Amino acid sequence: MTGASGSIEALPAGAFGSSAGWSRAASRIFCIAIVTAAVWLGRANSPAGAPSRGETERRAASSATASGGHAVVVELFTSQGCSTCPPADRLLSKLGEQAAPRVVALAFHVDFWNHDGWTDPFSSREWTERQVAYARAFGLRQVYTPQAVIDGAAEFVGSDADRILPAIAAAAARPAGEISLRLEASASKVLVDAEVALPEALRGRKLEVLFAVCETGLVTSVEHGENGGSVLRDDYVVRSLRTGPRLEAGASGRARAKISLPLSKGWNPSRLGVAAFLQDPRSLEICGATSQSLAGASPTLSGGAR
Repeated sequence: MTGASGSIEALPAGAFGSSAGWSRAASRIFCIAIVTAAVWLGRANSPAGAPSRGETERRAASSATASGGHAVVVELFTSQGCSTCPPADRLLSKLGEQAAPRVVALAFHVDFWNHDGWTDPFSSREWTERQVAYARAFGLRQVYTPQAVIDGAAEFVGSDADRILPAIAAAAARPAGEISLRLEASASKVLVDAEVALPEALRGRKLEVLFAVCETGLVTSVEHGENGGSVLRDDYVVRSLRTGPRLEAGASGRARAKISLPLSKGWNPSRLGVAAFLQDPRSLEICGATSQSLAGASPTLSGGAR
């Protein structure tokens, strides 16, 4: 299927099952820009007084803040090699900055755009595989960027605020667990102690608790590819994602999970944060989340995860 400024191709069901299949599939994945192009074209032709791009993003963040309810995870699958991703990156930044703590923003940089002379320094095949898992859960025949996934239950073009915001409000109204975090940080790791409380509606669900380390304020001068010559700022970039120990909530609906998350020397501690969220490993629906800056973590004096 083709559009005004981009195209998408269907992926074979087993496209990512082998290294050879991965290479063939990766070479056939293109950025979807149809909706994004239509939105910005409409704004370019709109009458005087129409909201600017920055104003639209600000209103989007304000709307998400006002939606109430529990925290909602917005996962953005993006890439520095995709020319239509920067508007989605900016929207995620606004949501994470202005709608916190109601929105937990996570940017997953996929690796299938690592061509045309540019490799996204934040990309990972692991993040591409996570996006492929969502595509299968949603019954999609292709993956694309930019793609926003809302609480693991709905997906949209990542710059389409008009669809993303109602989805955030709908997700916030669903039952969700409460998570409180206690962080202890050192130069090489952060110890996370998470307390989980599940409402009665979720106590029969088998949920996993996942922990992400993310970093904001990353600035890159892109030299080649579709964004060649641009300086891009990326926020809430996922540096690592780990599954915690199995939750044993019991009849009380309360559980505790502890984990030690390694930190790389190349990451800036003052710009790091930890997000924790409950996810159904079968449906991939997310049922509760929270996040906390590492800057406010207690220093670790000794030992490992307790």
